[in-house]
Amino acid sequence: MRISSILSLTIIFVSTSFFLLAEEESKAEEKTYSEKLKEVYEKGLKGAKDKYAETVGDGKKLTDKSKEWMLKDIENIGDWEYKVVTLGTEETKQVENNLNELGRDRWQCFWVESNKKQKSFYFKRTKMSYLSKIPTGAILRIMTDFQNN
Repeated sequence: MRISSILSLTIIFVSTSFFLLAEEESKAEEKTYSEKLKEVYEKGLKGAKDKYAETVGDGKKLTDKSKEWMLKDIENIGDWEYKVVTLGTEETKQVENNLNELGRDRWQCFWVESNKKQKSFYFKRTKMSYLSKIPTGAILRIMTDFQNN
């Protein structure tokens, strides 16, 4: 619960900071950079504290929500998503742009079928899993904490 609370606070703080910075950008032109940074930090910290108090007040609900999210995320580890894109008589540059866009979205082409007028591209990518980026030992400690609660 402690790790999920810390992660939640960090995400809330960072997103609030960026939002507040963008909102006050036009007003703060006459202020120095350090003044702007201090204001954004203080507002973000206040927002994070408020959100933390609101969320942690539920206590057990936060743990249940975290556990549910974690189990769903674990299901995604090692799974694949697939996509088929059929391109017709587009110019080479347009096809290249389409394929580059799919590549930026992390799609990998693993097969191409060619018909007389069109080509079908088969793509795959791993499903997004945040937990796959966390060391296994840390995940095991978190799971132990969930079992103890």
